[in-house]
Amino acid sequence: MHAGTDSAGPKEPVPGARSALALLLIINLFNYIDRQVLSAVLPLLLLDGTIIDPNDPDPNFKLGLLTSAFLITYMVFSPLFGWLDGRGARRWVILGIGVVFWSLASGASGLATGYAMLLATRCLVGIGEAAYAPVASAMLSDAYPANQRGKVLAIFNLAVPVGSALGFGIGGVIALLTGDWRPAFWFTLSGLLLGAWCFTKRELPRPPVQPPTDRPSYWAVLGGLKRVRSFVLCCAGMTAITFVTGGVGVWVPAYFFQREARFEVTPAALAKLEGDLPAADVNKLRPLADGTERAYPEMRKAVAAALGEGEKRRAEKVFLATVTPTSPNPAGLPIIFGGILVIGGLTATAAGAWLGERLRTRGTRGAYFLVCGGGAALALPFFLAMLFAPLPLAWVFTFLTIFCLFLYTGPGNVILANVVRSDVRGTAFAINVLVIHALGDVISPPLIGTVGDRYGLQTAFVLTSVMIAVGAVLWLWGVKFLDADTAQVED
Repeated sequence: MHAGTDSAGPKEPVPGARSALALLLIINLFNYIDRQVLSAVLPLLLLDGTIIDPNDPDPNFKLGLLTSAFLITYMVFSPLFGWLDGRGARRWVILGIGVVFWSLASGASGLATGYAMLLATRCLVGIGEAAYAPVASAMLSDAYPANQRGKVLAIFNLAVPVGSALGFGIGGVIALLTGDWRPAFWFTLSGLLLGAWCFTKRELPRPPVQPPTDRPSYWAVLGGLKRVRSFVLCCAGMTAITFVTGGVGVWVPAYFFQREARFEVTPAALAKLEGDLPAADVNKLRPLADGTERAYPEMRKAVAAALGEGEKRRAEKVFLATVTPTSPNPAGLPIIFGGILVIGGLTATAAGAWLGERLRTRGTRGAYFLVCGGGAALALPFFLAMLFAPLPLAWVFTFLTIFCLFLYTGPGNVILANVVRSDVRGTAFAINVLVIHALGDVISPPLIGTVGDRYGLQTAFVLTSVMIAVGAVLWLWGVKFLDADTAQVED
């Protein structure tokens, strides 16, 4: 993919670029808030018998599939919106429709009366969000000079850690205050205001759209990108790390809850349940008040056996009433994780952008790739330490893992923007979205859940750590190609 139209971008930010960045950043925050609200309430979903049958042998797989369902529709429809962007479609209209659609679908998730309905609403959320990522990234890349893209895309991608953390925090707080997972999704309906705001915005100046006879087809763009070594290696490395962050991030609160939580049916717990359950159900639980402290798997089986198939909807109240005082709160864990995620991700995104530009201006070869690969290499030992350290020490290693993994956020997106032409940049970002999700966090949550159902989530996480090493190797490999690929586009 050689020289092209205005690849270096305008000489200065186009009119309206800064206000566009501000609005797109806010929308991107809501984008990631919406994604992680589901992860925030997973521990409570696991206890809700109307969603996950207590007798189901594959509960973790099904919960992981909820995340994958969203991502499948997200990755399938992203190329369509990237294609529309390349044909000169009005960007703010595409964004407004997408934001309104995903806000309505996400709010509807809180109305789900069963697993199938919840799965369907998450699929619809993915369609709405697919309109956002490729179009927004292309819009910002076209609105700023090449020497400012690193800073701009780093600011834009601050939404990844901050929005994800807010999703965990907001979802956790609402679930903690209400004792129910459903109201956490209703918060996302506030995104409708942002969607309406998009429709009021003027289109930003952009490079001329090529005549239909000169436009490369989707397959021609894909063929060209395959020959850009930096694009391929950056995309492959992002896929490996997305496999880890998308899969593990979903499961961290549930993992610590399942690993650390203990349950005991005591007279005080039974007295509390008398106000929430029919007397017949409370009596079924009395034989469990034998002084035994049970781990989550044993308690799950005991409650299912005691209440029977017809009363599975009451399991959640039993778990919450019998969790021991020293156990982590299933609604509180996402709040702690969200706080760590926002601090670690925010500082890492800023540090990665600063370090990438600092090394580049000093003439360091493949500076952006060096930051990405070095961060992933440092993350691996911290990730393994997180899995075996007890709480609260494990939270320290969680922070260090997040910091190192998120160093790539700014530099990685700058690589993608700098090694492709402006006229195919929207399609290139869409292809990247398709690949990193199809081979990354679409498959990792259910895969981790499946292994977790059979061998435990800790074993699943250890196996997942291999992908951190893969990502580091791919990015460090790209160091020797980046400068030449960038120069080839700029010439």
